[in-house]
Amino acid sequence: MLAAGVFVVCAGAYPARAFDLFGYHLWGEKTEDKAVSPDAQRYTLTFSVAGGDADLEKRLRGASLLAEEADGTPPPSTAAFLSRARAEYGRILAGLYAEGRYGGAITITAAGRPIEQIPADARLPNPVPVAIAVDPGPAYAFGRITIEGRPTAIPPQISPEIKPPKSPEDLGLTPGAVARSGAVISAEEALVAAWRRIGHPKARVVRRDVAADHPHRRIDVTLVIDPAPRAVYGETTVKGTKQVDPAFVARQTALPAGEPYSSDEVKRAERRLQRLEVFGSARVTDDAALDRRTDPAGQPMTVTVTERPMHVFGAGASYSTVDGAGLEGYWQHRNLFGEAERLRLDARVSGIDGVDPRKFTYLGGLTFVKPGIFDPYTDLTAQIQGAREVYDPYTEERVRARIGLAHEFFPGFDGTVTLNGETSRVNDAWGKRSFVLASLPTTLTWDTSNDKLEPTSGFRLKGQAEPFYETRFGNGGLIARIDASTYWALDAAGRYVLAGRIALGSITGAPLTGLPDSRLFFAGGGGSVRGYAYRSLGPRLDDGRIVGGRSLFEASAEVRARVTDSIGVVPFVDVGSAYEGSVPDFSEKLRIGAGLGLRYYTGIGAIRLDVAAPLVRDRRDPRFAIYIGIGEAF
Repeated sequence: MLAAGVFVVCAGAYPARAFDLFGYHLWGEKTEDKAVSPDAQRYTLTFSVAGGDADLEKRLRGASLLAEEADGTPPPSTAAFLSRARAEYGRILAGLYAEGRYGGAITITAAGRPIEQIPADARLPNPVPVAIAVDPGPAYAFGRITIEGRPTAIPPQISPEIKPPKSPEDLGLTPGAVARSGAVISAEEALVAAWRRIGHPKARVVRRDVAADHPHRRIDVTLVIDPAPRAVYGETTVKGTKQVDPAFVARQTALPAGEPYSSDEVKRAERRLQRLEVFGSARVTDDAALDRRTDPAGQPMTVTVTERPMHVFGAGASYSTVDGAGLEGYWQHRNLFGEAERLRLDARVSGIDGVDPRKFTYLGGLTFVKPGIFDPYTDLTAQIQGAREVYDPYTEERVRARIGLAHEFFPGFDGTVTLNGETSRVNDAWGKRSFVLASLPTTLTWDTSNDKLEPTSGFRLKGQAEPFYETRFGNGGLIARIDASTYWALDAAGRYVLAGRIALGSITGAPLTGLPDSRLFFAGGGGSVRGYAYRSLGPRLDDGRIVGGRSLFEASAEVRARVTDSIGVVPFVDVGSAYEGSVPDFSEKLRIGAGLGLRYYTGIGAIRLDVAAPLVRDRRDPRFAIYIGIGEAF
């Protein structure tokens, strides 16, 4: 199976931007190298570090602008070159301090002359040979550490998106540790951040003494932190709105005047505003001075936003050798009544590899979302949708209406409850039937992963329970499903990650013939068991035809390895199937798909190419399948 797709979004008149992929220019104006001045001073560079420490040399090279731009555009003049070269002392010295080297020596020459002795109007060879020689000296250690104004209490951490500040000791500011200058700066930031978390927005460092004891190769550090007064939230001012109601924006921050200040809540307020989808950027700041008219003092808050285009539309196309070609499109209004209400129209048709429209799969729908319906944490969603699904196991025509609430209990933990009604007509292995279904889908989602697009740690857990009653056949019961995934980095940088997923599903209270096929469980496809066609795995009748199951088991394992900063490879294996009973009894063969994926990492997520083959194959299964998408498989 081969599956591929493109998706185009249009949201207003913007100039076309250049786009390059895998080193190839695809569209837009290509940016050429900047023109080189005829007076440019080219140079060649020799960079050496005494002692043979390759890692230290790499870090010092990284601090050097001359080294970074040696193969780039040369300085436009000799004077500009000399200015850049003289600034190297400070850059490399900062690099030495960052490695705990406080007794080093730096020599920089151009054409054999010390750089500081060359006048700005000197005539130099072009290119001029430049030599940078660094004697790093010995590493110094921290000696006496004195911290005044250390916070004594940190509130519990409940948000996976907001990491608790580390202690100075965790950051390396301890006697005997290598005296890296970054440890001092990081310790200051951590101490101030800790005070801000517990209600002191104006905490600051008022004194920093760093004394070097060269004979003993020791650095003594004294830090004094002024926590400033404890504060509560003051008035919230909104800037940058044009079509969105600023009072609504202030309410959505959930920073009510008089409540205790916390920098954690400020960050969560920014995240709530970004989730409205109506703002290109949203910042919540506390730069204003404290309002001393209240006790405790009030901290005025400022919300600065930039609005996105209010109307957006998009179109897409796809092709699969199994499912045929497909087209899809949508239109959305992001701010229907001035409070970020979203109205979206969707349409999709697939399976159009032939001319018979009876074999096409259609979907069309209208969705309305009202954020902050009762409070800043609760959204209302209403939807009406019509669909016609044509797959090998069944054909189903369906009309569905839903209305429900979504609530954020705390960051990373969400829930939804929805009232659902639908009517459908099905033609499958059991014949033609009609259904009228009422249900109450409920979900709980817990996400502690460290990144939405490319997680390297944490887990995701989603539980779904849908009590239902089908009126035509008088069946009542429960549809339940649990999906869990976890991520474990094998190295500190997160370049090598083990990822695992498991899914379990069960239907009780109705026979296989008592529910429409879209409510039964099938396995197979890009989000399930790769290597098999979409919804192609399930219980089989005596004649070999596939029907949906009342239970499901799926599992996946991947090793995500970055070969370069932009390229990754992912070997993977998936297993799973659907079963006739309400509990997976593995009466059906457990299907296994394995393959290798390629990732190209971009700012919007990884472009994913997976090639998989079914290891437990029937004659109807493809020999291999190719999946293309954006983002990791799970």
